[in-house]
This record gives sequence, structure tokens and C-alpha cells, in this order.
Amino acid sequence: MSDWQKRYATKILEPEAAITQLKNGDRLYLGALCAEPRFLVDALAASRLEDLEIVQLKRGDAVSRLIELGMRRFRIKTFFMGGRRNAKPGFSEAEYVPLFHSEIPRFFRNRRIPIDVAVVQVSEPDRFGQVSLGISVDITRAAVECARTVIAQVNPRMPRTMGNTFIPVERINYLVEGDQELTEIQEVPVTEVDRAISRHCAELIEDGSVMHVGFAALSHVLHRDLKHHKDLGVHTEMFTDSLVDLIENGVVTNSTKTSYKGKSIATFCVGTRRLYDYVHDNPLFEFHPSDLVLNPSFIASNEKMVSINIAVKVDLRGQIRQGSAGWTIFEGSGGDQDFMQGANLSHGGRSIICIRSTSPAGRSNIVPNHSPTASIIMNRGDVHFVVTEYGAAYLGGKSVRERAMALIEIAHPDHRENLMEQARLLGYIYSDQFYFRMISSQLRARIESCAIFKGDLKAHIRALRPTDESMLRDLFYHLSERSVYLRYFSKRRSMPHDNLQQYVNLSEDKGLSLVVTIGPRENRNIIAEGRYVFGADDPYPDVAIMVNEQYKGRSIGTFLLEYLIEIAKEQSIKGFRADVLPDNDPMLRILKKLPYRTGKQYANGVLEIRFSFDDLKENPVT
Repeated sequence: MSDWQKRYATKILEPEAAITQLKNGDRLYLGALCAEPRFLVDALAASRLEDLEIVQLKRGDAVSRLIELGMRRFRIKTFFMGGRRNAKPGFSEAEYVPLFHSEIPRFFRNRRIPIDVAVVQVSEPDRFGQVSLGISVDITRAAVECARTVIAQVNPRMPRTMGNTFIPVERINYLVEGDQELTEIQEVPVTEVDRAISRHCAELIEDGSVMHVGFAALSHVLHRDLKHHKDLGVHTEMFTDSLVDLIENGVVTNSTKTSYKGKSIATFCVGTRRLYDYVHDNPLFEFHPSDLVLNPSFIASNEKMVSINIAVKVDLRGQIRQGSAGWTIFEGSGGDQDFMQGANLSHGGRSIICIRSTSPAGRSNIVPNHSPTASIIMNRGDVHFVVTEYGAAYLGGKSVRERAMALIEIAHPDHRENLMEQARLLGYIYSDQFYFRMISSQLRARIESCAIFKGDLKAHIRALRPTDESMLRDLFYHLSERSVYLRYFSKRRSMPHDNLQQYVNLSEDKGLSLVVTIGPRENRNIIAEGRYVFGADDPYPDVAIMVNEQYKGRSIGTFLLEYLIEIAKEQSIKGFRADVLPDNDPMLRILKKLPYRTGKQYANGVLEIRFSFDDLKENPVT
């Protein structure tokens, strides 16, 4: 028997005997999440100890039973509010310590949150006399390092995980051997709203991105929407079961990471036995303490870092509130802020907040203002993308007016009108800003597509939105004087807000406008627009095209006209008409290429060209 084995044997106690090493008034750190040392918690409940203050990352089910014994015996401080959806009542916000997850180890070490005794759960020792903290390194390692006394439940079912997880037997004062299944958390049921939000999120994650995703129904469905992505990496707060599928399917390779290339890193694990078995002795996974994994500078060292977090509400200025167990068991500031900051600092990084547009009761989760008691965990400058089931709003670098308009655009349709009214009253938008009605979500989804034009120009095509006002303004000022004259039949020199507001607010019953955009989501530009608009008592809407001078000659105008015709046919529109100046050669050439017979009338210096979709030429021009 080796020396460490001899020392190990002298440390073994029964749970009840180990708990006698505590004294009244101790501050006790308890392992949390799926690593709660339940044998030792049961012994605590059966003891006669009083006035113990328990410090725990997140209040678990086992510790909740201690709290029910009364404050005379046990009080708790926890760094995450709330609990699982069906948890017993009794939690008070008075128990919550608002600290970012990355900061907690430092507060243990400098004794601002002193730890007297650490009660944790570990794996069986290896041949070198090292036990592993397994699936919960997080703040536990710092608690073990700082505590006066360490008591550990040695569980053969605890995985031996790689990374900074190992503790020598010598550091542990008392050992309790307890073979016990680890706590498992099953996947949360997925709704159609979750699926819609997930699809919008997946569009924001590029190949080669490094991801942080929390634990919620969204995380499970999101991983399914990423199955066609390539070379993703993982730098996250927690591992979940869905990550296993992405690794086994070859989606996650960690090949693009700057630090810990080839490895997925996290600070703890939440899931089922399948996940625990997968991380056991697996060199592809590493667990490290919170102050490393959640350090914003370390997170930012990865290029294209994407942080996806869940929230309950956002106000029209972009302030984020958490506090509902409907999304996730984790609530409070936690690691969300750390990852948001890290993603914002990352080259090519993206911070994303996901919110259901309405509560279960049907109230809007996009609100004019938060209540005075609301827990604001992210300020206006922290958030870049907000995603609901109705789309993604980019807030980075936007004014309050632009933010409000973008958020109203992804609010539930039943609440948009009221949000516009409240935004006007609060001065978030212009007093003359009017409520807009967009096209249906079905038509918008039908329209969205990608195209490659001459010169390998990659572009995105979608319906015009009211929030495109600024981009459409830029397009106007990129037109030459002649192009402006040919498009508007006048020497228009400006495009102020009142004109643009009328232009971008085109409801489905009045017509349709398509735009061609290029560039990243954070900085897209409209390079072309095509639209048809119904006139009074005329079943044939008027069609018009404009293209940025820099991108002419790439067949963009032809594409837009053909795409408008395709959609118009689906909408049971019989044909188009176009008012064209006789010297508008580019538009005349585009119209001439169409396979339809055209009727022409000239009046007041304008040529009206009309064509029906069912009246084809005998020999169409190609």
C-alpha cells in the first residue's frame, strides 16, 4: 500500500461522524448543481447543528430541504436566483448575492466571502492519489483551496474529468465513501416558439465560430439547427447533452480556437448520465475554474466568439432583465455578463440575447420600461443582437430611436401598436413616427434568399423593413443625379425622414418592396431595391427598380424584376405596369428581356409599359 493510500484510509469517516467536524456558526460551502454531495447533506439535516450559513453556486434540491428546516438552523447565500420550474416555493431574493460568475473565486480568496468548511463531491482517487472534482469545478476549486476544513463524498459514479480538476488526497481532511447516482437534469420540452428563435440564432452563427450556450430548451433545439455548420468550437460555462451530438456528428472540432485548440472547455456539467459517461477520462473536454473560463479577456481571445444567453424581458432601449424559471434553471447575473463582454471584445464576435416575444399569459416581453424592482443584468451598451421568434434585431451602435424601432419590429404583432404609442410618449421615437404594418411572416420567409451576382458578389435578398430607413437613405445618396432623375422623374436632392418613413412603411395590401443587401449582419448595406405598388382602381401595380451606381452591370435589376414577378404570380397578380422616361435605357433593356408582350402609351413625357403574365411573346428575347 502506497503512502497516499495509507493516509486515505485514515481519513475515512461515516457521514454522521464527518459532519461532527463542523461547529455552530460555520460558513459552509456546498457543492451544487448536479454535484450536490447528498449523503453529506442528509447527515447535516440529521445533525443538531445550528446557525450554519450555506454558500452555494445555485440552490439545489438537496439544500432546499435543509432550508425548509428553518433559518435558526440553516441560511443560504446563492449566486443564482430561482430554481427549476417545479421547485418548491420559499426562495427569497434576500438570499441572492449579485456577483458575476468569474468574480466569485476572488471573493473566496480575499475572504470577503470567507469559507470555513467546504463540503464537496469527488471521484475516486487515481493511482497518484488525486481525486477529480468531476462535473463541477466552477467555484468549487476556489472553495476547496480557501476552506479551513474540506469534507468530500467520494463517489465512484463521479466522472474523472480532464483540466484543472484534480485535488490531492492530502488536501481533504475527511472522506466519506458514498456510491450514489449523480443528479440528472433532462432536456426541457421544446416549443414551436423555441424552434423559431433557434432558427434565427443559427443564422447568426458562422462556420468556425466558438460558442457559449446556456442550459434551456433553446440550447437543445439550437444544436439541432447547427448540424450543417462546420468547424465550430466550444468555450462555454456549462456542457450539456446536446453538445455530445455536435461532437459526434463532426460539427464541433475546436480547430479554430486560439486557446485550448482541439478541446471543448467549460466550468461545469449539467445533463444526464449519457453526458457524464462521455466526459469521463475524455481528453476532448477540459473543465477549469470560473475565474479562468469566464474571464472576459480570455473569452475574447477566441475569434468569432458567439455568446447566446436567455432573458425574460428587454425594454425599448435595450436593457435586459432576467428572472423567470420558464426558460432555464439558471437566473441572476451569473456568467451571462462575462460571456457577453467577452463576445463583444472578440474579433468578429457576437453577443445574442434570446427572448420569447410574449409571456405565458400573453403579455409582451418587449416593454417600454422595466419596473423599478426589475433585475437589470445587462445595460444598453452590452447587447448587440436580440432575437425573438419574429426575427433578430441588431442594436449595436444604434440610437435609442433605431433600437426601439428594431425591437418593435420583432415584438409580437398584437403588441406593436401599443409599443409604438408608448415609445412616442417616452420620446424614444419621433413624434410623427407612425405605426407600421409589415408583410406577413409567411411571405417574409418565402422571400428571404441568397444570390451570387456577377463578380462573385454574394448578397442577401429580403423584404424591406421600416427599420431600413437609414440604409435606404444611404442608397439614395449613392445614386447619381441622372439615376435620381430617371427613378423619381425629378431632380430630387434630399431624402428626409418624412419622405423615407412613407417609403419604408409599405403594407402587404399596398404592394411589396425587395432589397438586396451585402456585408455582415452588423453592417449590411442596401445596394438595390425593387418594388411594386398598387394604384387606385388599377389591378396592375406599378413596378420600379433602383441600383447603387457602384453595382450596376451585374444583372441585379433584372434579378429583382424577375423575382418580383415570381412573387406577384403567387399573390394572384395578373401583370405589372412601369412608368419609364424614354431615355431610361437601363430599365427599357430590362423590360425588353421579359418574355411578355408589352403595351405602350406615351403621355406627358412618360412612357407607360404594361404587360400581363399570361401574354407571352412568340419569340422571347434571351
